[in-house]
Amino acid sequence: MLEKYNDTPAAIAIILYTLGCAFYAFQLLFMTESWLAENGMGPETVGLARVLAFTWLGIIIGLVRTFTNGPDGNSTFFIALIVAQLGLVLNLWHQYLFPADAAAAATVLDDSIAVSVLALLLLIGWFRLRARL
Repeated sequence: MLEKYNDTPAAIAIILYTLGCAFYAFQLLFMTESWLAENGMGPETVGLARVLAFTWLGIIIGLVRTFTNGPDGNSTFFIALIVAQLGLVLNLWHQYLFPADAAAAATVLDDSIAVSVLALLLLIGWFRLRARL
């Protein structure tokens, strides 16, 4: 699987990013209500949370395909991932730094940190692979 990337550090960074995506997809699909309750959201948002879970699954499938077929020619996919990931980072940190109420800030700090780490892993992989994309 790593040989298609021809860059072990990039492959490891993208594998860790993929595992992070899988964690969020699993959490949003199978533990939706408890995740929403922990983040101060009501049951009316279950549908939206599951849509987000299936979005993460789509990203995972795209990433697995880059491992099986190689990353060559997937520039559009990686750019879309980077834009989406950086948007998530900015949105979560904005919610933390400028909360609607004090309780809201505490609920997004862990996700803000986790998504920032995932963004860093994705950027490491992309910077190492961008000549091949």
